[in-house]
Amino acid sequence: MCLVERLKMPAAVLAGSVRNFFGEEQTVPNTRNEEIVLDFIGAYRDSWPPDLGAALRPLSEDAYYQIVVPTIPPIRGRDKIRQEHELMKVKVLDQKHDMISYGSRDNTVFTERVDYSFRNGKWTPVPLVAVFELNDAGEITAWREYLDLANTARSHGMTVDDLMRSLDLAE
Repeated sequence: MCLVERLKMPAAVLAGSVRNFFGEEQTVPNTRNEEIVLDFIGAYRDSWPPDLGAALRPLSEDAYYQIVVPTIPPIRGRDKIRQEHELMKVKVLDQKHDMISYGSRDNTVFTERVDYSFRNGKWTPVPLVAVFELNDAGEITAWREYLDLANTARSHGMTVDDLMRSLDLAE
């Protein structure tokens, strides 16, 4: 099933039908790194985590997060990432996601998902791919998200420039 077809389906239909990048149904992660990443991103599945500090613990102290590669520079450090998410919670009142697929090689885990952000009084889908790198201790050291910024802006009823300004990224 293609992403466009999945976007038209309610989240409940997709629950339990996660497939890996080879099209095989996944019920449990294949690797320790996949389990770490799926547990981590799962904290954001249904809404903002009530405790962002606890949700971000799987990140190494010096991890970086890049919300839109290559457009927006990475945020470095777990504490700065937490601060950025606190700012995001003000702009995006709620969020959730559906995991579509995932896979890994060595210390890199790839996920495909559809995030939904509640902003300006409506839920908007944001299809994306996220790539996570982990160190040998099982800490996430890099979190990069690849998405179509123009499509996201249009979906929110904004221009790309307006969306970029509204993100009000922490320096």
